[in-house]
Amino acid sequence: MLILAGVDEAGLGPTLGPLVTASAALTAPDGWNYDTPWERLTETVGRIPSRSASTLAVADSKLVYRHGGARLLEATVSAFSLLANQSRRPPISISSEAGESPPHPCYRNCLDSFSLAAGMGETNAAAERLEKELERARARASHLEAAVLFEPSLNRRFEIGLNKHQALLRETGRQLVNLAEKFPRTPMLITVDKQGGRNDYLPFLSGIFPGAWLDALETGANISRYLVRRGEGNMEIRFQAKADRDAFAVALASMTAKYVREEFMTGLNAWFGKLIPGIGPTAGYPRDAIRWLNEARALPCRLDLLVRKR
Repeated sequence: MLILAGVDEAGLGPTLGPLVTASAALTAPDGWNYDTPWERLTETVGRIPSRSASTLAVADSKLVYRHGGARLLEATVSAFSLLANQSRRPPISISSEAGESPPHPCYRNCLDSFSLAAGMGETNAAAERLEKELERARARASHLEAAVLFEPSLNRRFEIGLNKHQALLRETGRQLVNLAEKFPRTPMLITVDKQGGRNDYLPFLSGIFPGAWLDALETGANISRYLVRRGEGNMEIRFQAKADRDAFAVALASMTAKYVREEFMTGLNAWFGKLIPGIGPTAGYPRDAIRWLNEARALPCRLDLLVRKR
């Protein structure tokens, strides 16, 4: 058996809202490749978003969200999380050296009150169908989780000289280490959605896996691949541009990160909407963030806790 895993993010570009990274993994038979789950799970999973309750979309999160909003994201994330975690939402950690809680009150209830718009009955039925097809393929959902980096923590990264991509790489490293620790003896194929212009990840991997034997298999603008040997477990880690189109686990991680970020943005918009009648919701991207901040200044609260410095 082997582990097919993926890591992706949501929220690297906005001015408002958290940065979320997520990781997903399937335990699969030897011989499976990065895209094999799409070939073997055709009865329950599709690359193209569908409004049918019998088909779960696993694809680029932006495509899924444009097609059906948070509901389609949630249907897939909830079903896979139910199988991997016995919970309808993935475990969510707060990524901060200080271990801080959500910094602004608009986020406080989000960790405990995700909307579950898909409905428990639909989630249970989808998860049951998916589990049966995974069993027939001799595979199982074995991991799905997300980490949230709130704006003040992200700003502290900027203050010590990191740019956006370096800050994201630090969070990616946390996800890779967590995967290595969770599956220490099982061979892993891990794909990370590549962001920015970096092509050489050998120093980065040396830093997060000290003492491991590392070999660069391929280095390029589209894909960089590395073999990591540590203890009993070997990992092939590849950093690939637009990986959510080609690697099933990356697409699932992408959807998980997007779903979690959207829930926090929903919490932000709901909190301010109750206190400032008529304020329009925001997705947090730069141009609209300026409009929203101008409207939100009517409320005397710490808006700086929501704004990124870069």
